[in-house]
Amino acid sequence: MISPIRCTFISLILGTFLSLFSFTCFGDAKPPEFTVPPTISQNPNPRVPLAAIVQFSANESVQTVITVSDNKREWKLTYDTSRKPENGLPVIGMRPNQAHNISVAIRNADGNETLFPQAIEFTTPPLPVDVNEFPPYKITVDKVSQKEPGITLLVIRRRIPGQGILTAAQRRFNQGFGMLLAIDAEGEVIWYYRFDSRISDFERLDNGNFVYLTQDYRLLEIDLLGNIVASWYATGRPQGPAENSIPIETMTLHHEIEVLPNGNFVVLGTERRTIDNYYTSETDPNAPRKTQKVMGDKIIEFQRDGKVVWHWNAFDHLDPFRIGYETFRRFWIRRGFPDTLDWTHTNALLYNELDDSLLVSMRYQSAILKIDRASKKIQWILGEPSGWAPELQEKLFKPTGNMRWFYHQHAPTPTQNGGLFVLDNGTYQARPFTSALPPAKIHSRAIEYAIDEQNMTVREKWTSEIPGEESVVSFAMGDIDVLPKTGNIFVVYGFLLPQDEIEQITWETITNFRSWSRVREYSHTTPPKIVWEIVLDKGSKEKQSISWNIFGAERIANLY
Repeated sequence: MISPIRCTFISLILGTFLSLFSFTCFGDAKPPEFTVPPTISQNPNPRVPLAAIVQFSANESVQTVITVSDNKREWKLTYDTSRKPENGLPVIGMRPNQAHNISVAIRNADGNETLFPQAIEFTTPPLPVDVNEFPPYKITVDKVSQKEPGITLLVIRRRIPGQGILTAAQRRFNQGFGMLLAIDAEGEVIWYYRFDSRISDFERLDNGNFVYLTQDYRLLEIDLLGNIVASWYATGRPQGPAENSIPIETMTLHHEIEVLPNGNFVVLGTERRTIDNYYTSETDPNAPRKTQKVMGDKIIEFQRDGKVVWHWNAFDHLDPFRIGYETFRRFWIRRGFPDTLDWTHTNALLYNELDDSLLVSMRYQSAILKIDRASKKIQWILGEPSGWAPELQEKLFKPTGNMRWFYHQHAPTPTQNGGLFVLDNGTYQARPFTSALPPAKIHSRAIEYAIDEQNMTVREKWTSEIPGEESVVSFAMGDIDVLPKTGNIFVVYGFLLPQDEIEQITWETITNFRSWSRVREYSHTTPPKIVWEIVLDKGSKEKQSISWNIFGAERIANLY
């Protein structure tokens, strides 16, 4: 047994030791220090001009919080200890041609914080004034309390309306421009990225970077300063190998990309086959036939190292003699593949993790296919039912109610209850070899379908059509999203024909006319209400020398 005196002595010794330990380990904890004060400079990458870089050094590893203010708004950018401030930290979200005050605070592992005593200033450059370099736009509807919060990110293209075949300079002007454009909730530009090739689909990665596809058959990953982080290219592209880029075994990479849960990419590629006794007309089935080069679509899954681990080929599952309107248009010829016809023209794919399937939108087939990834079998086909091979007849949905088929559609988007949204461009309203309706008789719309996979039936459930509203014709491009907070429907009309000239336009002369674009956010009600709308200035026939178009768009929660 320990005596009371000895117990008291031990307690004194232990208490003194703990006091000394506490003072030594915790009593002298200090806040971090700036060893080199913060400075700010313009982003050196001219592709993202509305960005800056803050640099400084600290005496230990720190988390950094950058607070930005333009006297109207204030926001914070937080960077963890993996981002070294001496290498530069991005400042983004700034509006053009405005002065900004930037304060910098650092925090160490103990939670102690130091705020640099002086704010630093930065003024952003103005937007380009050249009408050929930046799209004029207007927010025409903005019901703040009803719209989805967040940033609108647009994929922008430009085009010279051309009579017949364009010159080489005109093609470079059209194809040598791509832009990602971010607009805040008040309709102000807060970020944009300018590239030297048309951009199609893009995705946001978990690390905040973007991946996107280009018209010259590359897939690029960029950070928010516009720096290329990684690059992949199609080995069969006419341009040959791309510098500092990983090869992917396919002729093209086009239109759409998905990022799988395992980090792999799923993209659209193509294969070209030579087919004997092929059609030469989409209006006359008795026209003389000949041997033709025909492009069909592939779906390709590949790892970041470029290894292809899965693929699906339309030629293996569908009849290449089921053609659609525009098969004989010059789509692939304009993109570097002479004497090549366009059979399927797939423009969208979407991965469904719930049942490991892919939804594939084939524009020229006027059909959406559901494909099982494990077996590669077609599970169903939604679309106009004529001309399918006998073995696919049981895969077709039967329409019920007041059902209208879509034509040359875009952006199949599943609903939570098993339905499907589709952008019905509506072009032609027919398949070869039946007569097409003229553009003046077409109305593009968004549709929600109720789908019963068990009984293989489909019906219309909702449409974006507003009674009494003037019809519009979106010849190409487009997108749909169901917005998560409001349930509103976000619809992109990418290539709208001019309403004041619509009676003069034929399907053969469309590209000779100016075009315009709009994005609408609809309430999911019947009839729908427009709660937000942006229009890329369509101008007048006399004023507009070029056309601006929106390939696709997203409403994202935040840019940073």
